[in-house]
Amino acid sequence: MSTKRKTDRRSFLKTSVGASAAAAGAIPLTHIMAETAKGANDRIGIGFIGTGGRSGAHQGIVKNFQTQGLVQPVAVCDIYRPRLEAASARLGNATMYDEHEQLLDDPNVDVVCIATPDAHHAPQAIDALNAKKDVYCEKPLTHWNQFELAKQIDKAAKENECLVQVGTQYMADENYAAIRKLIADGAIGKPVHAQCAYMRRGDWGERMTIPDPNATPGPDLNWERFLGNSPKVPFSVSRFFQWRLFWDYAGGPATDLLVHSYTPVFAILGLDFPKRVFGGGGTFQYNREVPDQCNIIADYPGGPSIILVNTLSNHVPMDTVIRGTEGIISWPMIGQGSGFRIVSFANGSREQTDVTIPYNGMGDTSKLWANFLDCIVTREQPACSIDIALRVQAPLSMGVISHRENKVVQFDYDNQSFV
Repeated sequence: MSTKRKTDRRSFLKTSVGASAAAAGAIPLTHIMAETAKGANDRIGIGFIGTGGRSGAHQGIVKNFQTQGLVQPVAVCDIYRPRLEAASARLGNATMYDEHEQLLDDPNVDVVCIATPDAHHAPQAIDALNAKKDVYCEKPLTHWNQFELAKQIDKAAKENECLVQVGTQYMADENYAAIRKLIADGAIGKPVHAQCAYMRRGDWGERMTIPDPNATPGPDLNWERFLGNSPKVPFSVSRFFQWRLFWDYAGGPATDLLVHSYTPVFAILGLDFPKRVFGGGGTFQYNREVPDQCNIIADYPGGPSIILVNTLSNHVPMDTVIRGTEGIISWPMIGQGSGFRIVSFANGSREQTDVTIPYNGMGDTSKLWANFLDCIVTREQPACSIDIALRVQAPLSMGVISHRENKVVQFDYDNQSFV
């Protein structure tokens, strides 16, 4: 590569990084929400469907925004009475419901936060959208076997002109716009390959706490509601409280963990549906149904090819890397580094430019909520919109199906379905 070209690319990259990062982080989140908040009657009413551990985190965030005069937690819903009563008390005696349809009928509820088992996300989100409620839905968008319902969420959101934010908190970073612009401007050439991973030692995330080992179905625990459209099986304390261990209710690392690592890569590259997906892994260490090792390869038409890697047996991290024909963009797992590294090169030469953009919100659930609240006012699409979530769900679900059936799964673009 000529000296002139080296200088031009170095100058281009540094100038682009500076301008893009400045533009992406220029306006603090919730500035619009804060400006429009007035009195208690003007606050957005939040209803929580599901009040377990993850919902507790969302409740704490909403309570913080409540102190700023932005929102008001007004209702909670759960099929397990002790959990429901505890959530109501935490939120200032919020109105309690044991069926989500009742909560959706509450005129004080403007927005719902869905934090239930994966298999319930789609039915509850569709009902909420048809009730004209904006939705914050925990990841994944749907259960691995419900892609047709995922498309119905998309349809309901558009028909009712409602917003959906999926709770993939890695999408909270305000500097993704800068990364997207760098790629569009050619900083790393054509993206052809990417890798992302989620490494953890232990399956404590799936093996959730059992608060009452003597719990039984009855007035305080609605087992039939829990099962929903899942197979009808006898009550099990483990199935009820540790549902992430079972295929009927969850998808293992693909939809629980790799969704975090993959969604930013997907959004930065501006991808659509994949051409074909291979899924592998297995249950090599822990006694459970869903795998504790999960690997997925997703090929997109004309590129890139993306490799998703996971283990629950070893926590040594692996950087996320987007490889282009003229450079790379990489970043480490949260807690292992501070930002996005952009390296530009060409024609097999050594690295020519090495610039870093710092993280600005990655992994911060409160920032994802802040983005959502702003979008409720502006009606712009949030950071992890339904368009993104639907297209992220596809390769993850395809990977699970490939793993379970020992087959390659292809995407039928004409019918928007799996083959």
